Amino acid sequence: MPELPEVETIKRELAELIKNKKIKSVDINLAKQVKAPKAKFLKLVQGQKIFAVRRRAKMIIFDLQNGWHLLFHLKMTGQLIYRAKNGRLAGGGHPIRQDLQNLPNKYSHVIFNFQDGSRLFFNDLRQFGWVKLLNKKELEKIESEYGLEPLEKEFTLEKFKELMNKKQGKVIKPLLLEQDLIAGVGNIYAQEACFCAGIMPNRRVKDLSEEELKKLHSCLVKILKLAVEKKGTSSDNYVDAFGRRGSMAKFLKVYDRRGKKCYKCRGDIKVMKQGSRTTAYCPGCQR
Repeated sequence: MPELPEVETIKRELAELIKNKKIKSVDINLAKQVKAPKAKFLKLVQGQKIFAVRRRAKMIIFDLQNGWHLLFHLKMTGQLIYRAKNGRLAGGGHPIRQDLQNLPNKYSHVIFNFQDGSRLFFNDLRQFGWVKLLNKKELEKIESEYGLEPLEKEFTLEKFKELMNKKQGKVIKPLLLEQDLIAGVGNIYAQEACFCAGIMPNRRVKDLSEEELKKLHSCLVKILKLAVEKKGTSSDNYVDAFGRRGSMAKFLKVYDRRGKKCYKCRGDIKVMKQGSRTTAYCPGCQR
């Protein structure tokens, strides 16, 4: 599933290209991908301008002229691919073995047709993704279920320590994945933040020192910012609309490196199971 940096990359590309575009019509080819009655969806979306494109956690939000909102979640295999009238592509998501120059394809379940002839394709191979139509109150309720955005000014060291102090008995790496605390962080970047901070991912919060929490906060912000700059990590689950993979993989220190040598101490990278997830770590560099 795309994490914060991958979704942020898609959001930034789309924001540049579809802001203030008018939605002329919408083709709904698979009703279950739209979490609203079809007639209501078409009535409230068609003819509206997109005032803004935003991200919350791992979701993308379109703010419409009439005060309604479209909330997209790509889940495991979703794509949002914009194609301009001249054929230019933007957006991204899970790579699908289908020629994006010949859209729509059999995975194009919802298509937004803009007034100027450009189109936005919501593709999904396994059909776990969705788009919801929400009013302001409904959107605010969903947004309130997520925690601090780690790339925003609100994510201060003091706020981070406050969150951690409420979860003293929790194991640190799975805790970083709890979306109601910190929004958008996933398995890749939680592992990398723990390595960067020199913290074993199975330690409990109560056993971490003030200095370790400070380092973890700094590492998490630094790694996420770098990942956004590099347009995310590609691990067979994310490319942009041109099929280009994010280049963050070259900067990862432990993720997906089981049995390989640590770049820092030259020891072997090992893995542990934490719930249903695999966590990579360096026993020489993390304590």
